Amino acid sequence: MLAKTLGIVLRETRYRDQSKICALYTRDFGRLSVILKGGRNPKNRLSGIFSTGNLLEVVFYRKEHRDIQLASEGRIIRSPMSAEPSLDRFSAVYRLIDIVRHATGHEGRNVRLFDTLAGTLEKLCSPCRDFDIVLSWFLLRLIADLGFEPSLDRCPVTGRSIMPLVRTGAAGNLALLYEPGGVAIAEKAPAAGADRQPLPVPAYLLMTALRDIDIRAIDNLEPSGATGKQLCDILQNYFARHSEHEPRGKNRRILSQILSEPGQEGQEGVKKHK
Repeated sequence: MLAKTLGIVLRETRYRDQSKICALYTRDFGRLSVILKGGRNPKNRLSGIFSTGNLLEVVFYRKEHRDIQLASEGRIIRSPMSAEPSLDRFSAVYRLIDIVRHATGHEGRNVRLFDTLAGTLEKLCSPCRDFDIVLSWFLLRLIADLGFEPSLDRCPVTGRSIMPLVRTGAAGNLALLYEPGGVAIAEKAPAAGADRQPLPVPAYLLMTALRDIDIRAIDNLEPSGATGKQLCDILQNYFARHSEHEPRGKNRRILSQILSEPGQEGQEGVKKHK
């Protein structure tokens, strides 16, 4: 039957002569793979629509027992290509997409995560003065959604409130602990190693500010300069420490089998592969 949903293109893979397979993250079905017959032919009506980073309204033929669905229609709602050309913007969008690719599998729908992703993409595609802050905002919410949100208010080692110490200058250096997840006073934290990373006070203050605001209010913050990039890298390291970065084995086997499968393109290419 035909199904319609919103989806963001995470990856494009060439398939045979002129078709391609796209991985989407959708609002109603979670992670989804679709095949576009002739989708790389410039004369095809879907050509150029299913491009990485695009937010689409997608129509596809949905069959429960197929891992790859057949795309029927697509309409661009938002695209990084429609905004003013910017290498920083494109870099931020592809970094965002890469994070989502590694954070999601075929676990089903997650409307909150999709809406957070769509809101972040919208901000990145609009006039934006600090892309690293936008990515940091998204990473904080992704980390929380995946269940390993760090405690920002109390040191997990001493139980003391962090912010009063920071404001009075008594906190000294800070560290972000992986296990247990939280911001700690560095002198009280375990010795430096694989389970912690330094967290400069300006990065901590920016992180707490981003935690408490809507993405539409990001431009009200003071320009962060190098602190935004520093925080983004810190949060991405924290995310990487708590997530799997290897491709799901099942997905890898399915794609390998499809790409090596001989014969006619079409129904054989979208049947379930065991």
